Amino acid sequence: MYSDQMSSAEAQAALATIEKAESETIASLRPPLWLITMISLLCGIFTFSFAATEGENHWALGAWLSGIAVVLLVLFWMYSARLLGVRAPVLPPSGSGKIFLALQALFYAVVLFVGRGATLWGRPETRLEGDFPIADLPLAPYIAAVIVSLSVAYLTYKYPTNEWVQQDASK
Repeated sequence: MYSDQMSSAEAQAALATIEKAESETIASLRPPLWLITMISLLCGIFTFSFAATEGENHWALGAWLSGIAVVLLVLFWMYSARLLGVRAPVLPPSGSGKIFLALQALFYAVVLFVGRGATLWGRPETRLEGDFPIADLPLAPYIAAVIVSLSVAYLTYKYPTNEWVQQDASK
């Protein structure tokens, strides 16, 4: 006799297997810690450079170079994942993942432009021309860079696929 009915214990076991496979998949898509550290530091450097830039000074070059380096590191990670047989998606496939990604982008944009605005409004009115402006900067670019760097590291480690996955509280 074959029964199409599934007991609750079998259903619980099936759900546990699915959750385990999902967590293993997410773990396989997570970049290595050294890469997460490099990307987060470069995002912080980009934020600091963007907030501190004035026209065509050295900080603009720092923003360009760190932005290009972040893009190259992400492409390197996607290529190395592809060599291992894992296709890392550029955008999350689900709607909730796209909303989560859009909220992250909005958060970074707000921190970036608030840091830039606070830096421009907090500058001293007089500066010696030709001096390197690091000593004249208010705390805003430093704070914005730390916020962006730490949040990029946390979100890249915790949510590498940009999917909001329900985590088991017992782990």
